[in-house]
Amino acid sequence: MQTIATLKATVRNAQGTRAARKLRQQGLVPAIIYGHKQANVAVAVSRHDIDHIVRVQHARMITLDVNGQQETVLIREVQWDVFGREIIHVDFERKSAAEKVRVVVPIELRNVPKQSGGAVLDQPLHTVHVECPLGNIPEAIRVDITHLSVGHPIHVKDLVVPAGVKILESPEAVVVQLKVPGAAETAAAPAAEAAPTAPEVIKKERKAEEAEEK
Repeated sequence: MQTIATLKATVRNAQGTRAARKLRQQGLVPAIIYGHKQANVAVAVSRHDIDHIVRVQHARMITLDVNGQQETVLIREVQWDVFGREIIHVDFERKSAAEKVRVVVPIELRNVPKQSGGAVLDQPLHTVHVECPLGNIPEAIRVDITHLSVGHPIHVKDLVVPAGVKILESPEAVVVQLKVPGAAETAAAPAAEAAPTAPEVIKKERKAEEAEEK
């Protein structure tokens, strides 16, 4: 399951471009907490801590400690600087651990095929959209390709996921296969049954009302 990280935040009163710039100079990142029909709260978090949570822990569910008061949030959006090196703003959405969310989960291949017959590995899907309880988000969906062979691709329907996790891609979509160079490609799988609504957690476009802080 996804790592549940803990992050400290402090309420910030000053807002706007100048205030946001001053925070960043202090090693802080401006952020916003919203959702659950509660008032939005502007906060600041440590740039080092949020960077570690996003890049190293790959956590999405967070216990956010705001001036000593804790609440469960989902990292809904992260904005980066123009070079993609530093986080400049974060959106936290209030959630309960049992609440269902739609997120993108990476696919990790394990081992190597015992017999490739000169074929090359082809992985059309590197991520899948899933729907699951917030407290049950998989870190990754791992696929053992030891017995993968030519003509027998692994499809979405073959993936093993934890209880309560639903993959939203078409069951017939090819995840990984062995292809003989020059041979005809496997026919494209049907489109996903339903496009997930805003599943991305990382790197989304900024909301208009937050533009003043960038």
